[in-house]
Amino acid sequence: MKVKFTNAWISFLRLPLPLDIYKEVSLTSNLEHTPVLYDCTPCSDFLTRSYDIGGVVSVMSLSSLFILMTKHGLEYPDFYDKLYALLVPSVFMAKHRAKFFELLDSCLKSPLLPAYLAAAFTKRLSRLSLVVPPSGAMVIIALIHNLLRRHPSINCLVHRVNETSNNNSEAERDSVDNDDGSGTSRRLGVDHFDNEESNPVKSNALRSSLWEVDNLRHHYCPHVSRFVESLETDLTVRAKTTEMNIKDFSSGSYATIFAAEIRRRVKQVPLGFYKMTPTTLFSESDFGGWTFKCEEEASKQGDESSSPSKRQRTE
Repeated sequence: MKVKFTNAWISFLRLPLPLDIYKEVSLTSNLEHTPVLYDCTPCSDFLTRSYDIGGVVSVMSLSSLFILMTKHGLEYPDFYDKLYALLVPSVFMAKHRAKFFELLDSCLKSPLLPAYLAAAFTKRLSRLSLVVPPSGAMVIIALIHNLLRRHPSINCLVHRVNETSNNNSEAERDSVDNDDGSGTSRRLGVDHFDNEESNPVKSNALRSSLWEVDNLRHHYCPHVSRFVESLETDLTVRAKTTEMNIKDFSSGSYATIFAAEIRRRVKQVPLGFYKMTPTTLFSESDFGGWTFKCEEEASKQGDESSSPSKRQRTE
């Protein structure tokens, strides 16, 4: 019975399916939940075609393809190149982004991953942290934390001193020397990482540094800036810390950040401080250049109401 079901299923997958059917089949054909198949390896053709389509279809087929590679010995040399190409800002808005981030963390967990590949994914993620929502930046920080712990060979991205543009004539012309009054000048740094390169081998990630993570210290969302500080603490004292669970951050959104913020208990509440008791709603310094004659008009009206006989004689 399993053989007949497997043959029928494989025959269906070999048909020229439209894109909407591709999405539906990729979503429901998780090999981990289809034990009725006699042999899962014939599904590799369909999964590799789905993975090559790109976009949300590739995200949906990632789980099954990863299971074929790890449990059934499937060889797919372009797997990490395709996975690298999926790291675009739109994936942080996708419907199934939570599952994708968990699978991404699992795919980058192997200690046999080359240093150039781990560095390329780390740099690509750190560059994306500058343009994605705060919830996506927190997921990226957690992923970078795990990558730095698993692959000590890429710690040079953290400790490398920034290079200046002294040896690059074009960058030298574009750089601006800013004198901050202390006698020192600032030059634009040089990042050798090519974010537009689709091949992680040619991205020059190992020659770069994680300057983007340092910029996240000044993020407008306090959750992100505090999370970056915890990353530095964890990397300093590794013996007392463990890897982060991506599942705790993969489903984040503006709503979850807002809910966590309103539930947070504030230790010290800043109160209004006045040198003297205010007598008006707004101070005069708030309306510089304006003149109000409300008090004069009120006093005139008061004088007129207090002397009706004088007003009658005047008339």
